[in-house]
Amino acid sequence: MLDDNAANNLFFSTQQLRNQEFMRTTENSKSTTSVSERVCRTAFHILGDKSNFHTRKENERLLNGETCTYTLSLSDLPGHTLLVEEQILPHHRDHYTHRHWIFEQDLDQWKLVKADKNSTAVGTEIIDLELLDLLDRLEAILHKSASRFEMPVPVDADHQNSFHQLMNKKSSRVFTLAAAGLIMAGLFLTIFISTMQYGRMLKTVYMLNESIQDSSEQSRYSINKLTGELAIVNKELDGIKSEIFHEKEAFLFNRKQTAMNLRWLSSQFPRSSSSRKKAYLFLADEVDEALTYGDVFFHMSRLPENNAQAETLMATNRDNYLSMNHYNPVFSGMKLPVSTGTRKSDESLFMISSGFIERRLSPLGYGGVKPHHAVDLINLDNIVRISDENEIIRDESIPGLIVSAYEGTILDAGFDYVYGWHVEVRHEVNDEVLASYPGAKFWSTFYAHMQDPITQALGQSVSQGDPLGDIGNSGRSTGPHLHFEVRIYRPQAVETSPFGNFEKINPYEKMVSE
Repeated sequence: MLDDNAANNLFFSTQQLRNQEFMRTTENSKSTTSVSERVCRTAFHILGDKSNFHTRKENERLLNGETCTYTLSLSDLPGHTLLVEEQILPHHRDHYTHRHWIFEQDLDQWKLVKADKNSTAVGTEIIDLELLDLLDRLEAILHKSASRFEMPVPVDADHQNSFHQLMNKKSSRVFTLAAAGLIMAGLFLTIFISTMQYGRMLKTVYMLNESIQDSSEQSRYSINKLTGELAIVNKELDGIKSEIFHEKEAFLFNRKQTAMNLRWLSSQFPRSSSSRKKAYLFLADEVDEALTYGDVFFHMSRLPENNAQAETLMATNRDNYLSMNHYNPVFSGMKLPVSTGTRKSDESLFMISSGFIERRLSPLGYGGVKPHHAVDLINLDNIVRISDENEIIRDESIPGLIVSAYEGTILDAGFDYVYGWHVEVRHEVNDEVLASYPGAKFWSTFYAHMQDPITQALGQSVSQGDPLGDIGNSGRSTGPHLHFEVRIYRPQAVETSPFGNFEKINPYEKMVSE
């Protein structure tokens, strides 16, 4: 590791090279593009077709050879705005560097509109050098090469070394005084034993007295010097406390501004992006509760780029869902049509990711709205994470089993491009069904997006809870889930099938107490 002098020499040598690079860049910018243009162009190369990018690089090197952690976050915001956040955190120092950049496009030119370093605006006299440093770091990320990082200002250790030296000196003086006392006791004993050495004893006592006086003077000088050094240390500690307070105030302000920006962006989404609007408001609340800049960067990296990602984010967040034990089935005695296959009660492990509604935006990104007269059920028990491609990554277990919600017979089964592998089970009417739907001939439950075709034959009887297959992703589906319908067959219904006219009803109602 480099000592402080070598690190400073390396730092100033690097600064001279950057000054020369800046002069060359300034001359070339007249015929090509500005430094801000190059920074933004490099940032968009890193973003690719995404609107957000976040990376964390461990064991990067500072100019003095120490290691640090480097965090970078890029966000392509609406209104032709580019947000760049950086943080350099040394592994063995208390200080760190946080940079905040905002670029905006004006007349096909990208311009820097804001640059903060540790919550303080960067001076105009060094802004171009800071931009060149940013460009160097972005190109290192783009080309996966090593970069160079300046050293955050460390706490000066001179005062601490002086403090220890003074304490050692004081201990030495105390030891000297104690030794002198022992010598005086020995000399007094010698007086009683031998009066022949009285003259030598007097001379020795005189010299010892002078030594004690000199030692006392030196001790007073050391104590006064130590008092002055302690006063300087206390003053520096007060400065550090003030700096920490201002850093905390800056973090709270930046956190609040970020949350406000997310809420403002959510208000700009059209009705067709209602899922993204909800996700932005949810993430704004999460940012409000963040304790560190790292937490803020994490939540910003989760911003969805489309409605499908937003719905996945909201559906799989365990603090944001209602399990099936918060709902009642439309008919008493109807069993939950899904199961993990390992527990007697699965209501707390499944949730409705998309409910029974009259107008739903297409989750496949085709545009338009249409009714969704069913409920989509997903299993949250074995979800590991959500990939960058918005896929639900699960463990090796299956997403769940599909079971018959009621006893009946297999009415229909097969495959089509919308429902994928599916099965319909017929159930006989009873007084409860007829009371709510007069004229009903029979009713059925419909199960879609199965992993494989059923093994039962048409017309075969099934009992309540009998397995029908595995939850799958066949047909037009955004991920493994069960599409579940309840159909009432009666003459006055408007939808038709080879088995008669039918209407779809909501299988589950939220409990009134909720």
